[in-house]
Amino acid sequence: MRNLRPQMSRRRPARLALLIAAVVAVAGCDLVMTDLSAQATDQWTRTYPLAAGGRVDVRNVNGRIEVQRSDDDRVEVRAEKIGKGATDEAARQALARIEIAEQVSENEIRLETKVERSGGFGMGGTEVQYYLRVPAGAKVRVVTTNGAVKAEALQGELTAETTNGSITGLHLSGRVTASTTNGGIDIDMDEVGSGGVSLETTNGGVTLTLPRRAAATVSARLANGRIDASDLPFEISGEVSRRRLDGTINGGGERVRVETTNGSITIRGKS
Repeated sequence: MRNLRPQMSRRRPARLALLIAAVVAVAGCDLVMTDLSAQATDQWTRTYPLAAGGRVDVRNVNGRIEVQRSDDDRVEVRAEKIGKGATDEAARQALARIEIAEQVSENEIRLETKVERSGGFGMGGTEVQYYLRVPAGAKVRVVTTNGAVKAEALQGELTAETTNGSITGLHLSGRVTASTTNGGIDIDMDEVGSGGVSLETTNGGVTLTLPRRAAATVSARLANGRIDASDLPFEISGEVSRRRLDGTINGGGERVRVETTNGSITIRGKS
């Protein structure tokens, strides 16, 4: 009986290796069999009026979302719908399965990508890339699964979520909440607005740029990586370690929370 356990323990890794090899082989076959080199595209455009302080909400499946500030009170949307397939016909069929659903009112614009199921293997892939211009003070929420998110020069509240993709924000001055799973986050703030900043990722680094004059209370956490806030007048409070940092900038103020699991955190200043 004593010899059975070592033999069993040796068999388990071997069986596991065979299982992994089988899975990889099947996945490899799928990759070879699924040739999506053909593409069909269509451009979808809309313009909506939006009341001051209104909301813009975009929910995507596969594809990036970019949002910039407009110079008036209108929301301008350009969406590139893309169908992919092994043949031109398959790509056109994939494109036809994409729908952008609209829910529009004076105070809220909501867009959602919907894709009809193909009903069979090898029916192609779909993607939608959104490019928006919104009033500076609009409240913006953008969500995608496989794609990057970029926002620029927004003054209102921003919520950005993705699963596989990076999040970038430039010249922001409202409340910012950004989260991703596989991707980095790079946010540049012109002001730390009411509600503060919350940034979170799992596999990726985080860089946050704040005005040197900003007053903020900062909490940074990670598992694997390092935290660097040496570029700001940072006053440490509480226990300090490689994995956590708490403190204030210019006496404290709006809360700034930054977290990652695998990646470094850099909090830096700008004039």
